[in-house]
Amino acid sequence: MSQKKNLNSAEKPPQVKFYSGYKSQEIPRSIIISGKEHIIKKIKEQKRILDSKTGEVFNHFVCQTDMETFIIKASESGKRYKLEVYQKPEK
Repeated sequence: MSQKKNLNSAEKPPQVKFYSGYKSQEIPRSIIISGKEHIIKKIKEQKRILDSKTGEVFNHFVCQTDMETFIIKASESGKRYKLEVYQKPEK
């Protein structure tokens, strides 16, 4: 099972650039970490998730960049997002 590393608590939090067509934050296009932009090569998984505590709906993306695989959870309202990295557990 993979472990998750939260990037949102870093000094300068990473940014996600989205394509916004019909809806805001429709499809993630790139992730900026420490000033370097990483283009999303492939969206491996996309689904909608309901937060049972708040009732808010999130779009959940598993995205592959040239660097590694990221999980992006973007609120459907487009006001916030959370970025996590999947890291393989050490052997």
